[in-house]
Amino acid sequence: MAGHSHWAQIKHKKAKVDAQRGKLFSKLIREITVAARLGGANPEFNPRLRTAIEQAKKANMPLETIERAIKKGSGELEGETYEEIVYEGYAPGGVAVMVLATTDNRNRTSSDVRHTFSKHGGNLGSSGCVSYLFDRKGVIEVPAEDISEEELFEKAVEAGAEDIQSGSEVHLVYTLPDELYEVKERLEQLGVPVEKAQITWIPTSTVSVQDPDTARKVLKLIDALDDLEDVQQVIANFEIPEEVLQRVEA
Repeated sequence: MAGHSHWAQIKHKKAKVDAQRGKLFSKLIREITVAARLGGANPEFNPRLRTAIEQAKKANMPLETIERAIKKGSGELEGETYEEIVYEGYAPGGVAVMVLATTDNRNRTSSDVRHTFSKHGGNLGSSGCVSYLFDRKGVIEVPAEDISEEELFEKAVEAGAEDIQSGSEVHLVYTLPDELYEVKERLEQLGVPVEKAQITWIPTSTVSVQDPDTARKVLKLIDALDDLEDVQQVIANFEIPEEVLQRVEA
């Protein structure tokens, strides 16, 4: 799990900006559509869809938009057919990057991702080139201000979670991928305020980025990839020391 908590704090802050930009709606609509296509339109029997709907409601997405996305995913309405693709590559400084995309046009998305890597000093690699450096996990985000690390740890153990990491902005609860939604619902039953739940990739080791210029390039690449319309998640195995990050942010 090394390094993931630190990166999660950065992403947590950025998510608030993304919501203001309106990009969050696009990502949520695609997640709802894919969830409905893969698991059916009834959220009672489709925990991934149920979670996506919850996230959309928290983002104040209109109900009719949610319903339209479900119907497109289930085939009740005509619309785009999305597929999920994972891209792998390297950022400056030898940082490994995983890009999770949902697209209706594989050629367009591949071109956009490749161009973004190249433009920001990275390299898009072949399938498998960095995925061995990550583990696939379920991750549940819990606002740090709403529950202490000690209380969350006790409830996470009771709910069947694998591990937790605490941070200043958000606590992270880790699960096996197949147990994500079950653990999430147990936590909620125990009174834990869940902000987000998703299946993602967690770095098993990290690359320490000590040079401010390199750190700046890494963050610019990550942000540029994350801003692509088809990209749902960007995960990287970098660790930037706090003093270096302060210099970059300054």
